[in-house]
Amino acid sequence: MDNQLDTSQVSFIVDTQGHRQAAIIPMNMYQQLLALQQLLDEEGAGSQLQADFHFEVKQAKAYGYPVGSKTRPNFVVTKGSTANLGLTDSMRPAVRELRAQLLADFVLVEGPENYEFLRDYQFASPSLAACLIAGNARSGLDAWHDQWGRTLKDRGYGKKRPTPKKTKSS
Repeated sequence: MDNQLDTSQVSFIVDTQGHRQAAIIPMNMYQQLLALQQLLDEEGAGSQLQADFHFEVKQAKAYGYPVGSKTRPNFVVTKGSTANLGLTDSMRPAVRELRAQLLADFVLVEGPENYEFLRDYQFASPSLAACLIAGNARSGLDAWHDQWGRTLKDRGYGKKRPTPKKTKSS
């Protein structure tokens, strides 16, 4: 990581005896410390939910699982997954902004060949996760596969429930 902790920016609140009672730190340092704390917590907690789905494209290899409703699931990409460095020119601004935010929050870090997820991250949809990982437009319902090769769509995700037909009363 290029951003190292610069402790010269830290100020302290001291009591009348000169004992440090609190620290005032810049927001970016606070975010780095939170990311580090979460990494340490995850290491101690052991393995969490098993990543049921995978997605591979170019140099990226990602793992994750759907959460929430089956008709409109969110999607969690797990720690250790990777994402391609490049983005197509036609990529939606929302994906570009999210990638920049994940880098700023140290959810993603840039490596020599790809980005790596430092912790699990829940996306608003499987498609948003797939787009960010691939660097181009993707249907998440088709991109994510289970160990048997079935897609999220094959497993019934994203399907709208049939609405009962209204009958005319005579």
